Amino acid sequence: MNRSRLTLSFIFLFSMTTVFSQNYPVFIVIDEIAEDLDQLKSEFGNQPNAFFINGFTPNAIEQFASATEKLQIEELHIYAATKPGAIVFNSIAITSASLTELTPVLKEWSSVVSYKVVIHSDVVFSGDEGILLKQQLEEITGLLFSTQN
Repeated sequence: MNRSRLTLSFIFLFSMTTVFSQNYPVFIVIDEIAEDLDQLKSEFGNQPNAFFINGFTPNAIEQFASATEKLQIEELHIYAATKPGAIVFNSIAITSASLTELTPVLKEWSSVVSYKVVIHSDVVFSGDEGILLKQQLEEITGLLFSTQN
């Protein structure tokens, strides 16, 4: 009797964790000022693993944190405006200068992302500013950061 009760409890706990958390191999974050936004909306708009940043609500990074707090993600893909050393969302920019302020929220990324963050850009980690930003982001989050076009 105890064994069946234990088995039933285990099944219940497993099903509850499945209900309250979602696992995604890839999760996509798209900012409203991303290049080719219409194409991105067409491609990812109906996918449950895509999140569009709302430009009317401040702080895109906190929006992402709220949207993913119960998720487990292997790779986070970010589509946002970029320039060397900066990931630019409509409401906030991630730069070496802003990292002190953003560190607490960025550290939370490692609790939902298990492998890496891919920035869809060919310039964000270029030049001295870009190299420094990449190093700092990897140090803060413990995640691998890479780029992809």
